[in-house]
Amino acid sequence: MKLALQIYTLRSYLDAEHIAGTLRKTKEMGYDGVEWPGLMGYEPRELAKITRDAGLEFFSVHISINDVIACDTELMDRMAAEGVKWLPIGWLAEERLAGGELFEETCALIRAYSREAAVRGMRVLYHNHDFDLKRIGDTTGLDELYAALDGDTLGAEPDTCWLYSGGVDPAEYLRKYGDRAPVIHLKDCVEAGGRSGYKPVGSGVLDWNGILKECTKAQWLCVEQDEPSDGLDAFRCAAMSAEFLKPRLA
Repeated sequence: MKLALQIYTLRSYLDAEHIAGTLRKTKEMGYDGVEWPGLMGYEPRELAKITRDAGLEFFSVHISINDVIACDTELMDRMAAEGVKWLPIGWLAEERLAGGELFEETCALIRAYSREAAVRGMRVLYHNHDFDLKRIGDTTGLDELYAALDGDTLGAEPDTCWLYSGGVDPAEYLRKYGDRAPVIHLKDCVEAGGRSGYKPVGSGVLDWNGILKECTKAQWLCVEQDEPSDGLDAFRCAAMSAEFLKPRLA
């Protein structure tokens, strides 16, 4: 199991002048790889080189529903050639979620995109937010999405903070969907939830002993902190998360 940083955490330091240094600092914190929130305007080959030059693995790139709609197989070829294994969909708009008018269309689009990704050795995942946990009868919108699309078609990238914020016990959720979650987002927050404040992993309210026990099937654990907290800069927050996790993953 490896530790990554969702580099969105350090997005303010990814301009052309600072990106190489930011990635070197990420490696120095103890991270093994970075997950990109998109291609950042780079070609996959260019972004992979910048990442690897810092000693980090280039393994996962978030995509949008627009990427799914476009289904650019040539771009998929270029990402696969650089070792990308996972393509998490970052979020879906309300009309595309379970109960929305475009839900069935969205499922069909994901099926088509996922087939093309699988041919190239990549797997599509879904990164949840709190709004995905909206109740639909005795279930949730996220459960409905995973019921409509099997694990080979759509894997999971659970986000612990958003699960907690959506009223779900993260450890219980991981027990339920861990088989389809090769990458897990580790994110901490204040008691009121992520929209009220984020925290470095281990310094918020989430039960990390319980959560980490349920992460054993994952290949990558990926730290993310949407905004820095407690007067600290984003680098220090990312470092604190690594300092908390590395001994627990040894």
